[in-house]
Amino acid sequence: MLDFAERDRRYNLIRGKMKAENIDVLIVISSSQITEKGFVKYLSNYRHILYNLVVIFPLSSPSVLLAPSPLQRYWADIISWIDNVEEQIPSLSESIIKNIKKMGLENGTIGLINTKIMPAEAFIAIKEKMPKATIVDATYIIEEVRMMKSEAEINLVKKAAQLADKSFEVLAKSVKPGLAEREIIGAIDDVLISNGSEDIFHLFTSKPGAIFPYAASNRKIEKGDVVLLNTELSGPGGYWVQMVRTSFVGKPKPEIENMYNILIDIAKEIKNELIPGKKTLDIAKWVRDQIINAGYETGVNFGHCLGLDVVERPLVRLNEETELQPGMIITVHPQLVNKKKDATVWIGDTYLVTERTAKALTKVDPITIKEIG
Repeated sequence: MLDFAERDRRYNLIRGKMKAENIDVLIVISSSQITEKGFVKYLSNYRHILYNLVVIFPLSSPSVLLAPSPLQRYWADIISWIDNVEEQIPSLSESIIKNIKKMGLENGTIGLINTKIMPAEAFIAIKEKMPKATIVDATYIIEEVRMMKSEAEINLVKKAAQLADKSFEVLAKSVKPGLAEREIIGAIDDVLISNGSEDIFHLFTSKPGAIFPYAASNRKIEKGDVVLLNTELSGPGGYWVQMVRTSFVGKPKPEIENMYNILIDIAKEIKNELIPGKKTLDIAKWVRDQIINAGYETGVNFGHCLGLDVVERPLVRLNEETELQPGMIITVHPQLVNKKKDATVWIGDTYLVTERTAKALTKVDPITIKEIG
């Protein structure tokens, strides 16, 4: 797991950016949603399970972690890197204001981290009770630090990738005509949880003609099915990976097999496109053009970075200007949809951007699980 050297690395980088931007203190908020946990965990190393957590992170004095319940305060006291843990009593807003004033920073510049989930009540109270403060959105400060992973973080991502591989090893063994989708996902989750996965998010479908996977259902597997499994999970330590595969129960129909072969060719080239200095919009354009030039339509968005949240910046989208840098963890998951919108194939992997290109961290060869059941 991560140690105090990793904590100090993060704190030094963040405080360096705060000093450059003349920010006196950060108010950092996270929820328990899988897309919103990371900011507080990045500072505290504490995995919260419910409600909002807040870290008050000053430029030059000790931080405070505000826990939403006695249960979470108890465990945060044991687990967190932050020594000063308090309950949000009598309310979150009053706890924030009390601590900012205790630090003597009520007239300073306050940077808000993760403004999109900050409760309106807390924001209004901060504005009213500290009228001389300058309040700015500073989300980018921690976002930018989180983009490039340390060696310790990369090692945790690799462990998560090994778990993702296990998902598809279990899939290949589990899919059989007559078995329900939920039974397959249950078998996968049993292996993932017993091997240390912290959070799991699956999308699954076996129904021919379904364009997107969703929650596993009671539908029973049949010969001729097209199985789409998207596994997103965090391993020990909370770092996320994503892996997607399309498999066929029996011999696929010629049209969809042709789509599959085109997709395999695209997927083989992705790691060679993930070159430091390229913008992620360049990757999005490349994936889009490969799909459209082959005569098909795109499905889901093209990808995103990952870390302590399942989706982190930069995104692999046509309007994202951020350049790839070594140490980024990124998933790219092209999806082909036919013109009639009654057939699709989808593949995705998680990559580590290196000094020259990228390495795939999720390793199950899609060809080995092309036909299952």
